[in-house]
Amino acid sequence: MTKLNILFISLFLAGSVWSQQIPMYNQYHLSPRIYNPSYVGFEKGVDISLIRNQKWGNYGEGFNANNLAVGFLLKDKHGLGINLYNDFVGITSKLKAHLLYSYRVRLGEKAYLAAGAGLGVVDNRLDFSNAIVSDVTDPILTNTGKARRTMFDLNVGLNFYYSGLKFGVAVPQVLGSKLSYGDDAGSHFKLERQFLGNLGYEWRLNDEKGIVLRPEALVNFTINAPIQYNGGVYFEMEKYFWIGGMYKSDYAVGINVGVNAIKNLKIGLAYDFQIGSIATFNNAPNAEIMLRYTVPPRIEEVKDDGMLDSLMADNQRQLDSLKKVIDVKEEDIADLESTNQILEDSLAKWPKDEMIEKVENNEDVKSNSGDHFIELNNNDTPNGYYVIGGAFAEKKNADALVRKIKSKFPSARIIKNKRNDLYYVMLYYSTKKGEGLAYASYKANQLPDEETWILYYNRQ
Repeated sequence: MTKLNILFISLFLAGSVWSQQIPMYNQYHLSPRIYNPSYVGFEKGVDISLIRNQKWGNYGEGFNANNLAVGFLLKDKHGLGINLYNDFVGITSKLKAHLLYSYRVRLGEKAYLAAGAGLGVVDNRLDFSNAIVSDVTDPILTNTGKARRTMFDLNVGLNFYYSGLKFGVAVPQVLGSKLSYGDDAGSHFKLERQFLGNLGYEWRLNDEKGIVLRPEALVNFTINAPIQYNGGVYFEMEKYFWIGGMYKSDYAVGINVGVNAIKNLKIGLAYDFQIGSIATFNNAPNAEIMLRYTVPPRIEEVKDDGMLDSLMADNQRQLDSLKKVIDVKEEDIADLESTNQILEDSLAKWPKDEMIEKVENNEDVKSNSGDHFIELNNNDTPNGYYVIGGAFAEKKNADALVRKIKSKFPSARIIKNKRNDLYYVMLYYSTKKGEGLAYASYKANQLPDEETWILYYNRQ
């Protein structure tokens, strides 16, 4: 019988198993939904993370916790996912299964607020056959079999994001469910209500090379228990690796390293070294390993006349080349623009009347008086009508969207708005309203994972 089992039994005989604390992971910032359900769907595509945490190695098998979390974002507003967890320590083991849902509200181009909940069940087991019994008259511990109890559980949370700053609050085990063992109502198991807050910031030191500094903090409070706080700083080169350090209040200091093994797959490893009063009970390092894989979102193909799209792309390239010639004739440019418009207007088999009417009536057409668009070479962007596929704070995200849609929108490119420092992905440009603009808007609306709109830009 291990020391950890003896410790558990003595606490159980005192009347109640100690306040059920949720495990404190080192790499929570890479999978925040394990604590806060409002973070489910925080990445586009399907995000899968697996974490195994081992601690208290001086006591037999110690404490082992495993977590599998899956989440994805639907329609840019709804996050869905599952969270599976199990642990075992001494004579106890526990299995949790939660369904997660979150809803996101945009508060601006760089900000959103999300709320979420996770509803599930907790299966708690005691294996008395491994217990050392000192009091043979105890009605519970004389049981040599196994006891099993199941209860419902609920986690809730909120999070706010603004331009790299994230803040979240969560209440795991909000129901505070309690189960009794045996005939003694004083011997019970309880999921204590927890209160968590997290704060972090993404400081992009070099956007082009993907060099990022991320300070992170997590605070955990339980009634009648000390406040626990963690703080860490992580340096990351997004294409290759990350490294960081962490401090856990009156408990441990740790190191965290990770690599991007292959595209979309991250592997992380963390070690804790006990400090302070806790080090007198356990001096074995705590270890944690994490695997995280992201399945990128798929963009369904839009069925249209590929030949006409190819002709439009070729003509647009000729137009762009012609504009670069110093002695270009204005009538030649006008001829090419006219030809491009004819090709666009010749497209058929789409709801023409409805779409053209929307464009002519300025439906779905946005305009901001303070906009100032420039090309990536710092030249001013011309006035006109633009079909926009998205606006991003990070250029790498805009580049990713351009690559995805280039086959359907050959003329897609990035323009920057100096008013808000966002990168806009421009799918189509026209100097006037009409069937060509309406058709381009119609095509853009077929992209399943992107929110598109028409922007009228007129800088005096």
